[in-house]
Amino acid sequence: MRNKFLRDKIYVIETNIDDMSPVVYETVFEKLYGSGALEVFLTPVQMKKIRPGILLTALIPKNKLAKIAEVIFRETTSFGIRYHEAGRLKLIRKKPADSDMCCGIKMNKGYIGKELVSVSPEYSDCRKLAAKKKVPLKSII
Repeated sequence: MRNKFLRDKIYVIETNIDDMSPVVYETVFEKLYGSGALEVFLTPVQMKKIRPGILLTALIPKNKLAKIAEVIFRETTSFGIRYHEAGRLKLIRKKPADSDMCCGIKMNKGYIGKELVSVSPEYSDCRKLAAKKKVPLKSII
């Protein structure tokens, strides 16, 4: 596996929430991403006393733990968080060059070793082009 993939270590940080209005999550997501979170997602869970709840999970660089924890404590009703280190394997990515563009859209390419195994359009470029052409985003993607 050596040199076939990129490897790094991240933290998985999570908290269960059962007493917060769902409309607040949009701001929580914005602030978590703005503070350096790599991924943020919600999972429905069943809490004690049979209450429905939400598991808020963020994948974060190890050096962002204190900053992300503070956002969670300030912006949610959480009184505690859990975190643990996780190893991560990633495809090797090469920064898109002008030759990697299609219709003004950067194409993200992922490699295992030197073998190209994944190509996907840059989402933000697709959104801009769809708005400019006044067509559905899915037709650009």
